Amino acid sequence: MALIREAQFRAQVWTTVVVGLLEMVAQVVPVLVIFDHTDSVNGWDVGLVMAVAGVSEVMASLLATFVSPNQARMTSYIREGDLDLILIRPVATQAFASLRWVQPAELWGAASGLALAAVGLTVSDLAIRPELLTLAVLGFVLGFVAVSLVWLNLGYLAFWFTSVDALGELLGALLTAGKYPLAFFPRTVRILLLSVIPLGLATTVPVELLTGDIELRLLGYGAGLVVVLAVITRLHWLAGIRRYSSASS
Repeated sequence: MALIREAQFRAQVWTTVVVGLLEMVAQVVPVLVIFDHTDSVNGWDVGLVMAVAGVSEVMASLLATFVSPNQARMTSYIREGDLDLILIRPVATQAFASLRWVQPAELWGAASGLALAAVGLTVSDLAIRPELLTLAVLGFVLGFVAVSLVWLNLGYLAFWFTSVDALGELLGALLTAGKYPLAFFPRTVRILLLSVIPLGLATTVPVELLTGDIELRLLGYGAGLVVVLAVITRLHWLAGIRRYSSASS
């Protein structure tokens, strides 16, 4: 259904492709400006920083495809009573409400992000070992799931507040921080980007895993964080459902 919906507006699909290309250029320009005056920053060369920017673009694209459309609709589900129609369906209601809407055209950003990451790794002359690539993909998946769960929890706040659109926009703005390695930030910010809003887990950590310059126990931390966030997300949803008053009440 999502593909059919996108096919009805082909001009919008092409517009999304063009915007994706412009965003990829926008990812590169700040990096080139920074490294026009230096060869490395805190141990990171231009190629590795480009790789982090590319991975960040992949994450942002997947969020825009699968997570953001659903988070943005939570307010209308609750305030307009559309959640009633979801609750009466013979499906897992939380999963259905959280994954119902998909925007396939946004996946173009993932393709451009992968291309940018590949170019960055080539510029850095980094030899990709299969076992490190597997670990990097695992690290990205853990980070992406963690960020997605945080985003979904912001949507569930609509059970308590009139609107949470501003919070979604705020998190969208914070995604910019994921374009740069954690080493670029002060220690306090690095902790926040690995725990509260785990962008670094999805962007910096996979690139560091490719270089082999990171402790593997960080993957264990990522897995534990995902489990904790999953439990919090489930409890948050159940608490919201108990509070929810249907449109007919």
